[in-house]
Amino acid sequence: MPPRIPIRALTIPLTSVRYASSSTSSSKSALFAPKAGPSGSTSAPASRPAASPKASDIKGKAKSGSEPIPPLPRPLGVINHPSSANKTWSQRKKELLDDDRHKAKRKALVKEATQGYFHDYNRAKGVGGGKLWIAPNVLIREDKALYFPDISGKSLLGKEAHTTDLLKGKVTLVSVIATRLSEEHEQSFTQPVLSDIAGHPEFNFVQINHQENKLKSLLVSFFISSLKRTIPEDRWGNYMISSGEWSSMDITGPLGIDNKLLGYVYLIDQNLKVRWAGCGSATPEEAQALRRATAVLLGRIKGEETVQQEKVSSS
Repeated sequence: MPPRIPIRALTIPLTSVRYASSSTSSSKSALFAPKAGPSGSTSAPASRPAASPKASDIKGKAKSGSEPIPPLPRPLGVINHPSSANKTWSQRKKELLDDDRHKAKRKALVKEATQGYFHDYNRAKGVGGGKLWIAPNVLIREDKALYFPDISGKSLLGKEAHTTDLLKGKVTLVSVIATRLSEEHEQSFTQPVLSDIAGHPEFNFVQINHQENKLKSLLVSFFISSLKRTIPEDRWGNYMISSGEWSSMDITGPLGIDNKLLGYVYLIDQNLKVRWAGCGSATPEEAQALRRATAVLLGRIKGEETVQQEKVSSS
């Protein structure tokens, strides 16, 4: 029988084990705990969590570090004159083969995929209620203004309606709403104007209730009778319910609709051009600016009619 080889027990000093464990824990806690004080003392427990800042401190920093709401950066609208006629096959084919449209669509899909479900809600809780821009104090120049795109839907009369047909030939105040919050935004802009020029023959007020979700659109259609009770009968033909997703290249992008919870108001001249635009809750300065802009456009129409009448009488 071969002799047994004695196995020496592995002995490690307890001090080395203690220092090894302490060095490991200290290196791990250094990733999460605050740095030691200027004295360099390590007598305090390294795993003790840092004290969280108070909620009031966070709010104060958010208010002080928040950026101001920018002014309207560009004229809103589309370049080409809108039309309520159905698109021909050649026009649809041209859109299908348009690279710019495909790029814009991909960009919109990527933006939607990278944003959370409550992105618009979080923005609406921000500074100024999520307001995207400050409306201009004066009208947008006619040579710089762009056209309001054609939007289709059904009026409260149950008929198919197009904005191009409703806006033509008159100074029109157009509002785009989708939620109860957006209705409050709309009223903050439109109520002063409607009280000023109610019943003016050259003025028009068009409301667009856009419901992108099919279920919400179906629910709104069930409550048309209640809508009729809240809206004057003479405005039923100008209240549109538009369902389905709007194109980011044809409608939402050109009109600056970047948050679906907000209300949007546009002042359109008789040539279908966007001459003024506001969003969110109106400030006192914006409400006054809209009243002045509407009065200026109505005055210009009256002046043009007077000139035309003088030409006819002189001829």
